[in-house]
Amino acid sequence: MFNSKGPEKMAETSKVETVIGPGATLKGEIHTRGTVRVDGNVEGKLSADGSVIVGEKGVVNAEITASLVIIGGTVHGKVNGREKVEILSTGRLHGDVTTKPARFVVAEGVIFEGRCTMGQAEGVKQAPAKTESPEKAPAAGKDAAR
Repeated sequence: MFNSKGPEKMAETSKVETVIGPGATLKGEIHTRGTVRVDGNVEGKLSADGSVIVGEKGVVNAEITASLVIIGGTVHGKVNGREKVEILSTGRLHGDVTTKPARFVVAEGVIFEGRCTMGQAEGVKQAPAKTESPEKAPAAGKDAAR
């Protein structure tokens, strides 16, 4: 799939069920239960229960939602990686990214124009800020000095 990847990366990308090959153009909403690899053109909305892999020659003008998104080509649109988003050195992303904290990987040489939002991990909630009500706050003036 992509050379120079370790065994973990090869395992992630070795089970590709759907391939949109070079020369193919798909427009509309596409959903797959597994992994899809794009080496052609996609316009619209692309979602996968598994992974979305955009090959070096792939061009996607769509919103992408998947557990794992690997970008080696060009993407114009929002990217939502439920588990991880990775942009390889040949990748270009013009759009916003949403993923888990510390799960956005950008290789050297990448073109990325957009915003990145990394939400909190599941089950972790931020404590609300503490504020004192006016009744409990210390009184100002001469009574406060007593």
